[in-house]
Amino acid sequence: MLDRLLIVDSNALFHRSRSALTRTMGEMQTSFGVPTTGTYGFLNALFSVIETYSFDSVIPVYDAGNNWRKKEDTEYKADREKSSMAHYADMNLLIEDVLPALGFTPVGVPGFEADDVIATISRKSPAYKEIYILTCDKDLLQLVNNRVKVILFNSTKKTRLVDIDGVKEIFGVVPADVKYFKALAGDSSDNVAGLKGVGPKTAVKIIEESQPAPDQEVGDFTGADRIAFHPKVRDVAGLFLANLRLVTLEHDVPNLTWFASSPPSLTVVTALFESLEFRSYLKPTRLNSIKRALKVT
Repeated sequence: MLDRLLIVDSNALFHRSRSALTRTMGEMQTSFGVPTTGTYGFLNALFSVIETYSFDSVIPVYDAGNNWRKKEDTEYKADREKSSMAHYADMNLLIEDVLPALGFTPVGVPGFEADDVIATISRKSPAYKEIYILTCDKDLLQLVNNRVKVILFNSTKKTRLVDIDGVKEIFGVVPADVKYFKALAGDSSDNVAGLKGVGPKTAVKIIEESQPAPDQEVGDFTGADRIAFHPKVRDVAGLFLANLRLVTLEHDVPNLTWFASSPPSLTVVTALFESLEFRSYLKPTRLNSIKRALKVT
């Protein structure tokens, strides 16, 4: 059995890194006009994490488009600002050229969000003792268990490793109940409206009060059923269940295959950094650090 797998929420990490660098440095591009702001920021974040931990494999996951949630609910993520052409060009550069050159095989499935793909891989990778998910998105905390942890990224100098106790500290509920929390209280980051009058504290209380007693027979009732019948929910149970469908991650994305990463060659890595004009990566000390992290041959 292998020790550690890292799954990377590429879109979230790219967007956070690109936005931060754009605010502080403006747009980066090569002398040929190729946008590289997000790619540079993403690699800074990724290298920082894989230099800190030791992983047997790294799998980047990305959104491949045509998300079913947006088709089912037109309000889902509808408030997000449209990305620029430079943003798209930068992201395509990262996914199609840069990550493969570094030995990674990005994975995305049309119709599903990256979160769904991450959920499926995390549940169907029994060869690893530990699985880490690198993201900026708290939605993925619902995947945490005894084997799965989340590296919650804010900046290269500010990350948090979240385990089951960490999820309880953040949301007030265990990982399996995070989806109920979001369905009740809403999720502003995804433009999912919560139930009227239900904030975080009330959501936690409803979940706690909907737990079966130790000696109670559950029968065919699910956690969602019990919450739907709660006095504060039953009159708007339809909205709760619709929200729940949106915020619950898929654990069985069809036609999904993924591949372990492999060490790239030094020639390819240095040629890549030269073409991108990432000169700081070519300085001996920094390059040696990256080589160790990537297990460069």
